[in-house]
Amino acid sequence: MMYTTTKPTIYLIDGLNMVRSFLYEFSRTEDEVTSDFIDFLESMSLQEQYNMHEYNVIFDGSFRPVGPLYRAGVHIEFSEQDTADQIIYEKASFLHASGKRVIAVTDDRELQNALKKEGVKTLFCQKFYRSFKTFDK
Repeated sequence: MMYTTTKPTIYLIDGLNMVRSFLYEFSRTEDEVTSDFIDFLESMSLQEQYNMHEYNVIFDGSFRPVGPLYRAGVHIEFSEQDTADQIIYEKASFLHASGKRVIAVTDDRELQNALKKEGVKTLFCQKFYRSFKTFDK
């Protein structure tokens, strides 16, 4: 079982990957699942064992109303004309080269492989989500 690390880490999360990895589990709309996921992350980022981390959620496409873009340790952004994958790759490479601890959360294997070549750790969406499960409730 993997637990979320206690070392301050910047998580770069592919928002649509994350949301879509849950869509089939709940008969709800993408907007509802998005809202729940962001609320979940915000509540996790307020807990003592997770509040040293930064959670950057990058959604593909242009701005959509998802509530506040900064909530506790969570920052939400939109890729606009780029893809979330491009932004995650660039940010992860830069942060890693700057000596920061960064983990990319994506289900995109191509992106994972490209980041691993740069020395960046990656996690699948469901595995990231489940890493919190140990502590909740």
